[in-house]
Amino acid sequence: MIQKKHLPPDATIADVVADLEDASEYLRRVLGNMRFCQKRHGDACLRIGITGKRGQSKGLAPSYRIDYPAGPDADGMTIYNGFGGRSHSAFTPINVRETNWSRGHATIQEVQKLYDGLHKAGLEKAERDNPAPGTP
Repeated sequence: MIQKKHLPPDATIADVVADLEDASEYLRRVLGNMRFCQKRHGDACLRIGITGKRGQSKGLAPSYRIDYPAGPDADGMTIYNGFGGRSHSAFTPINVRETNWSRGHATIQEVQKLYDGLHKAGLEKAERDNPAPGTP
């Protein structure tokens, strides 16, 4: 029997990045969607779905929602859209409201930093595994 293990209610992408199926590709596509929001609304924040399956092995690809600040005088956030974690396709408005989203969020700068860290680690590993000719 497969057990569903929900993420904590305040989970962020930083909490699950190590469990993502293909973290670099997932974050690259998330950032693409966040940049559309940022271009249109000036900023973007990421919330992840917390009710998906969480297994013991890699393979997590949580759905996510992108929000932006409601305005200079408002305290809250406005929903930009929700996206499927595997397809990165936009949700319908009903799906966005019905999904259980984390209370925690990550800014576009924080997501970019996670992506850059993965990319840098990947480059360093590639250099260690395949040293340039003439390198001792």
